[in-house]
Amino acid sequence: MIVIILLGLSIRLVLAPYSAGSDLAQFYGFAGTMLEHRACFYAYADAVDFWNKGWPYPWPYVYGPVMAYLLALVRYLVGGSINAFWRDGNYYVYIDPAWAFSVKLVFILADTAVAIFLYLLIREKSEKLALLGATLYYLNPITIHVSAVYGMFDELALAFFLLGLYLTRRERLSYALYGFSLAVKHTLVFPALLSIWDAFLRSKRAIPRIVSLLLGGLLPFLPMIILCPSSLRELPDLLRGMEVSYTLPVSYSMNGISSLATYLHMAEGKDTLFLLQYWYIPALVLLPLVFIRHVFSRNLAASTALAYTVFTATYWRVNPQYLVPLVAFLILLAAFDGGIVTILSLFTAVYAGVWPIMQPSAFWFHVHVENPNWTLVHFVDSLTFRIFSDEPYVAYSVGLTLLLYAVILSATLPYLKNLKAWLSEREWVRT
Repeated sequence: MIVIILLGLSIRLVLAPYSAGSDLAQFYGFAGTMLEHRACFYAYADAVDFWNKGWPYPWPYVYGPVMAYLLALVRYLVGGSINAFWRDGNYYVYIDPAWAFSVKLVFILADTAVAIFLYLLIREKSEKLALLGATLYYLNPITIHVSAVYGMFDELALAFFLLGLYLTRRERLSYALYGFSLAVKHTLVFPALLSIWDAFLRSKRAIPRIVSLLLGGLLPFLPMIILCPSSLRELPDLLRGMEVSYTLPVSYSMNGISSLATYLHMAEGKDTLFLLQYWYIPALVLLPLVFIRHVFSRNLAASTALAYTVFTATYWRVNPQYLVPLVAFLILLAAFDGGIVTILSLFTAVYAGVWPIMQPSAFWFHVHVENPNWTLVHFVDSLTFRIFSDEPYVAYSVGLTLLLYAVILSATLPYLKNLKAWLSEREWVRT
């Protein structure tokens, strides 16, 4: 395990100082707003007058407060800068490498924690499986890309959630961590709902567990609730996110239905937006199947993994960073299930890692870097396919979605037989 961590960490630390994604530039602006307005942050977290706020892009802050606190702390300690300007009709955004690396270091540490938690969770079943799982996560190209190349924080929310799974025996702390993970990033809402379902199934201690989850989620908001409660009025609109729309660029859409609908709209002018607008219908079909399975299986790690798989299979806008928790959860599912579910889950986890290799990923090593390391740029180019056309990415996302549906249905449909038998018993008892 030490060798895996050292290898994965070395790769990340080599790549991180020389690359930066666009979100890191926006994070610098968010950090400045948090330092300036503190507890009233959310009153200024929309995109109105973004340029005067020191933001390079008109992207609102759509997350819980934990990341805002962390960004403000990093900016306070490290400083840094961004340089955004127009020249010859082109918009340039250059990011101070010290800022980019410092923020990514937080993400890399969280990534490392996720690998360790996966190992600890799976080790109870098998040491070999635990090593395989940690390796498949920590050396996966998509997890390396998200934390060390582009720089996004889904692994941070995931780390808190997995720590909660590991501390299952300490029930209140465990559920508080599930809630806290939502205050980092709310994309883990389906696993959190599954944990609430688990609490209801264990009815004797349901209320304390649910209260712990709610308190864990509310704790990061406490300074704002006490010092500037009026700012929280803006929160529902911010967290609601953007309106459903075509997912551009197509190469960054990981949902097969959304990608295909967007491509058909672009290529043939077809009105396919309804396919995205009703994304919640398949979610409302598939998530109850996971809930039914959990009634009989009661394996919280596997069931929360399936719940997140439903999210990524159905949500209309699945970005590349959402694949980081997906890979981790698929590894958990593979470890705690068996047969075809294990095979499909492991294959899908590997498949998810193909996307950064398809991409011209070296783009992030020079687009926001004023003095690029061109040797590293050429090296990354040599390792990637550098596909620019949309069609291969549509095929990739369709393949990913089909695989996720296969995982979900193969893991849940067999339990419908258990439900049928249970219902038959109840009917027999009533008779």
